[in-house]
Amino acid sequence: MKPTNGVLVITSHERHEYDTLPDPGIGYPANHFAFQHILNVLAEEGANSVLEVGIGSGNAIPLLAGAGLDVAGLEIDDDMVKASRERMSDLGLDPEAVVWGDVSDAASYVTLRPRAPFDALIALGVLPHVHQERASLRNMRALVRPGGVVFVECRNSLFSLVTFNRFTYEFLMDEVFADTAGSVREGLDAFLRERLAHDMPPAGEGHRPRFHNPLSVAPLFADAGFVDIAIHPFHYHPAPPSLEKQDPDAFRQGSLAMENEPSDWRGLLLCSAFLVQARRPHQFNDL
Repeated sequence: MKPTNGVLVITSHERHEYDTLPDPGIGYPANHFAFQHILNVLAEEGANSVLEVGIGSGNAIPLLAGAGLDVAGLEIDDDMVKASRERMSDLGLDPEAVVWGDVSDAASYVTLRPRAPFDALIALGVLPHVHQERASLRNMRALVRPGGVVFVECRNSLFSLVTFNRFTYEFLMDEVFADTAGSVREGLDAFLRERLAHDMPPAGEGHRPRFHNPLSVAPLFADAGFVDIAIHPFHYHPAPPSLEKQDPDAFRQGSLAMENEPSDWRGLLLCSAFLVQARRPHQFNDL
């Protein structure tokens, strides 16, 4: 029976997420741990409204609505907009709160303006794929109220150091040893190719997601007008990902244990993603 107020749907969603955490047959619930942090901060902030940029099919809507937040969404994929609106309707929420738009182009989401500014903004899986990074971050800042907080996911480039594959090779050659030249660089190239799975995973064609270094990402957000910038790693790996297939259950349990008991500095290496938590200043003069 379809609930009249969405309460039954929300409760069922939360229980399903919790019950399936240990199941290696289901994709790793990385966002579950991101939202653990996000929801705690939003409760401390006393937030009432939240905008999810890249809301997708609306998987987080029950979680956010269940926390008592007024939820709105911005999504660039038409099919995902439709799916999220349907989920909003199923929960007894306003489906028109989900709008189509490109976060890098403020003119594309004018129908969202009457609902802004929001107390908080969440953008998971967005920044690695936008083409205009600085414009996207400045637009995110403009969508929250002065003093509002944003949570933006980044892919962790430092994780490449413990994957021992193509990503390790590229990070070492292009970032760590970027200034190494001549015969020394040729020797380094041969040295790494002998010791790394440098051709795995195969490089895809077309758009390649952007990675960020948690040790150097803060200036990017400061330049976009944010303050109080903090890094929160998540999606831990207890070993290189290529070892997961040897014992998926043990690998999953190791990952979950590290999520629940973060390893401080090791998270900067062992997490494939991190949240940037940042705040719009209470007073801000546009650049």
